[in-house]
Amino acid sequence: MIETTFEVGGDDGSVIAAPIRLDLWIDLVCAWCWVGKRRLEAALAAFAPGAVEVRWRAFQLRPEFPPEGVDPETYFKHRFGSVEVAHERNARMTEIAADDGLALRYDLMRRLPSTLLAHRAIKLSADPGAAVEALFAAYLGRGEDIGDLDTLLRAMPEADRDALAAGAGAERAAEDRRAALAIGLSGVPFFVAHGERALALSGAREPAELAALLRSCAREPGARVS
Repeated sequence: MIETTFEVGGDDGSVIAAPIRLDLWIDLVCAWCWVGKRRLEAALAAFAPGAVEVRWRAFQLRPEFPPEGVDPETYFKHRFGSVEVAHERNARMTEIAADDGLALRYDLMRRLPSTLLAHRAIKLSADPGAAVEALFAAYLGRGEDIGDLDTLLRAMPEADRDALAAGAGAERAAEDRRAALAIGLSGVPFFVAHGERALALSGAREPAELAALLRSCAREPGARVS
């Protein structure tokens, strides 16, 4: 087990051991993001518990989607020119995800959801990592419309219906979006350690690459924590 805490100065001049902070921007409709989460979990298996603090950051690949989502076939024709091209891409993604132990069910998807509600639910969750996994499994694994409040609550029964209905969590999700734009992020998954753009990886990297990034952070005691 690798101990990967680094040292920062306390307010009283003391030295404090602190975990490596890893910000991970994702979207819940992004199959590569679910693959990236699995590969990160594989990388973290070699590290001491608590050595890495993962912060789940919201990013909407399709912020223009209305709250009720859109029809998949209409969207696929617009984006790819034909539904057949989209199905070919989805089939290839299904094969890739299977190598990481994930079963994608594009065949069950009847709506392409807006993910704002899902991101807000994650922001309000006491266990964001578990919420992320539940929502990935609901949409990508079972084809459920996570843009619908009732459907989301079935996937996350601990979520606060009244808070979500009132719009809670929206500003925190918007903060993540602004932070992403500030560092020039245009796609997900995107990993940033210690808030440093220089300590970043884009895409669903292999576990070894993610572990190498985290090990490099442990060797940089002066890295800024944001």
